[in-house]
Amino acid sequence: MSQPERRLTAILCADVVGYSRLVGRDETGTLARLDQARDILRTVTEGQGGRVFNLAGDGLLAEFPSALAAVQAAISAQDRLGIWASDQAEDDRMRLRIGVNLGDVVVNGDDLLGDGVNVAARLQALAQPGGICLSGAVYDQVRGRIEIGFADLGPQAMKNMAEPVRVYALRIGPDTHRVGTTALTPAPAAPSWGGEVFGRLRRRLLGALLVVAVLLVINLMTNPHDLWVQWPALGLGIAALLPLIRHLLWGQPLDADGK
Repeated sequence: MSQPERRLTAILCADVVGYSRLVGRDETGTLARLDQARDILRTVTEGQGGRVFNLAGDGLLAEFPSALAAVQAAISAQDRLGIWASDQAEDDRMRLRIGVNLGDVVVNGDDLLGDGVNVAARLQALAQPGGICLSGAVYDQVRGRIEIGFADLGPQAMKNMAEPVRVYALRIGPDTHRVGTTALTPAPAAPSWGGEVFGRLRRRLLGALLVVAVLLVINLMTNPHDLWVQWPALGLGIAALLPLIRHLLWGQPLDADGK
């Protein structure tokens, strides 16, 4: 009995977000939009030298000659789909998730089967609407070759997979700010002088300077040969900046009152 043909290939899996809900709202319109979305996916796939090999359900599976070609197709697809869907009503808007994997597949006629395809499908499910998730194998092939940032989502357990798969999300699409929030903990942003807290500190400092200016005028009018205003000025300056000094030296929080 002959062994099945196997090969290493890049797989793209795309799926519609909330397809059942969209069909429930407007079956005819949703099916028409699905055909349009698939046409966009097919066009970008063929443009990168790939081929669509499965259209099961509301999804699409395609293979590519390289991981880079698959990722470039995924990016182009999401860009075009975003423009295409921009004039659709929010409740009816069709968004897709895309997963890209590089793995071993089994050739079954024109179809492809195996873990390489299954992982691509699991990656698709992890992506944000309008987003793209890659396996670590794909990331290793494309990092430094595309000008888009990545979020490392870490090893992810996947159904029927013996080992977790490291997952990366491309920072694209309307939900970019949400990408990687479960795996990445961004450093808290430093308060700026335009923020509410530092705005209050600035007002306190300006108030102290105004008082010092009044004291200086009094000093010069009453005893110009003996300047004593520097001492209350120093005290007022320290009092105004004390919350900031405590924050910088000992890490104490700055509250909205500047305390």
